[in-house]
Amino acid sequence: MYSTRGQNRRRWWVVFVQAAVLSVMLAIGTTWAGSTYDHPMDRSIVTGMKAPECAEVRVMRAGSLLLARQPDSDVCRSFFLYRTTFPDAANDPHAYMASVMEDRIGEFRQLVGYVCLLWLAVAGVVIGVVYTVRFGYRRYWCCAQRQND
Repeated sequence: MYSTRGQNRRRWWVVFVQAAVLSVMLAIGTTWAGSTYDHPMDRSIVTGMKAPECAEVRVMRAGSLLLARQPDSDVCRSFFLYRTTFPDAANDPHAYMASVMEDRIGEFRQLVGYVCLLWLAVAGVVIGVVYTVRFGYRRYWCCAQRQND
């Protein structure tokens, strides 16, 4: 007879590593998708930044809602709202995209550890349920085989 003790230990180690890798991959994917959803790049703001008729909005100080007059152009309206809402609002598309990406990365770094622990717990529960069902099935099958003999 062969000893399966080392194989079972190795199998548990492999299952644990697989669950950890799966949890990390799911955590990275879901966290990045969430931060992309929370910090979208608005095309209308970028269009307003590039439009020549929005020069007065581009020149005004960021975050100065009380001193600003809302523009008549529909193209400039969302750029105006962005510019007056945030005190550190950018006035060109590259700075805007860099700011949004910085916000996404900041949220990602803040949440990825917690989400990884959550996915690891979910993977642990799923693996525990699978092994419990397997154990119960084997025990039932073994008992049923003994009764038939």
